[in-house]
Amino acid sequence: MKVIEEPVHHPGGSFRFLALELRAFGGGRHRHAQAELTWVERGQGLRFVGDHVEPFADGDLVLVGPWLPHHWSGRAARGEPAYRARVVQFPPALAEAGLLPELTPLQAVLARAGRGLAIGGRTHGRLTAALAAMDGAGAAARLALLMQVFAALIEADAAELRPLAAQGVPRPRGAGEPLRRIDRVLEWMHRQLHTELPLAEAARRAHVSPAAFSRFFRRETGRTWTEAVNELRCSEAARRLRHDTRPVAEIAVDCGWRTQSHFNRVFRARFGMTPRAWRRAGLG
Repeated sequence: MKVIEEPVHHPGGSFRFLALELRAFGGGRHRHAQAELTWVERGQGLRFVGDHVEPFADGDLVLVGPWLPHHWSGRAARGEPAYRARVVQFPPALAEAGLLPELTPLQAVLARAGRGLAIGGRTHGRLTAALAAMDGAGAAARLALLMQVFAALIEADAAELRPLAAQGVPRPRGAGEPLRRIDRVLEWMHRQLHTELPLAEAARRAHVSPAAFSRFFRRETGRTWTEAVNELRCSEAARRLRHDTRPVAEIAVDCGWRTQSHFNRVFRARFGMTPRAWRRAGLG
């Protein structure tokens, strides 16, 4: 999945606020110099943050650090209301000690957000209240609400900020060959999820030997090839189990699983319950 380096502009303001209503999340995997706080008030799909992928649903709230690749993927089914999201993008320089000393502790939060942070608990309520209030507010009022967002992040209990990616991603130094290789492999991996996805074919697409590819992929993503494939297949199956009424076994095959027993075992290890229990619980 190609990573797009997205320019973020907010002329006349210190940050950018977006209120979105749309039928689908799209745009591809991207990164930018700004930190980003995204609240999906209504919507379901898959969330990609760095090397991490998992289903998201209504209420999802994530802080993504600067330059960390991310992508929300999902489409409202026919008859469902449009997806609704609120997004704040701000330069990390706002947390520099020389500008506003009171925000210096925010630097530590942004450092943790280099892996992406899924936000829950009391902090979730404080942040979403501020984001909801930004809708329709004037520029000065929005800035005051941004300070409330920063205060909530600084005061958050560490347990309410769940890291997502196995490792952060430093600012890119141009479109280097390792990044282009991983993009080619990930794009093929998503497109051919229902097939076998052999490591040898992934290595061929990266133009390296299988042994070199194993080392390269682990270094770049923090996962072995098998771990990454199983993680993506589990996440896609979890997303489909929410709306697809077909038997679990058929969904498993569509997501590339060759045996039901293997699918059940890996799914349970990842999500703490069987696929059928996940479906009954209405998760995903």
